[in-house]
Amino acid sequence: MQIIRNPQKNEDENELVEQAIANDQQELRQTLEALPVWAQAATEQGDEFWQRQRSFVWTRISAVENRSAVRAPILAWALIGTMMAVSGWLLERSVIVPSHEAAVDADHELLMEVERMVQIDGPLALEPAALLAQEMVQDLPGRDYPARKEGARQ
Repeated sequence: MQIIRNPQKNEDENELVEQAIANDQQELRQTLEALPVWAQAATEQGDEFWQRQRSFVWTRISAVENRSAVRAPILAWALIGTMMAVSGWLLERSVIVPSHEAAVDADHELLMEVERMVQIDGPLALEPAALLAQEMVQDLPGRDYPARKEGARQ
């Protein structure tokens, strides 16, 4: 059979197209005429041939079923072994917890202690320190020092 790409471009090509179509029809007619002969040849096989064909097909089917039946337990055992290995590795692995120790600034801690003493109306001896703390607190932005005293003493 031939493939027709661009039919009817010009008259020469039209003739070629018609000839290709005629050749294709002739080949198809010959194939269809031979079909009954091929069917007759296929049915002329004896019962012994068809019995062998059936047994061959069933043998192949059972072989595929046996292979898939053997693969399932192997896959299951492989999966179980892998899970056990990963579980053992996770159990033996030491867990390192990062320490979340905050950096301690001694000056800041001292200032916080002075502020606490000022808020509880501490002794008169700490009054100059309270003034100093008040000035320092006023210079800090509000988000860095949340316990800032609103009504600061003067």
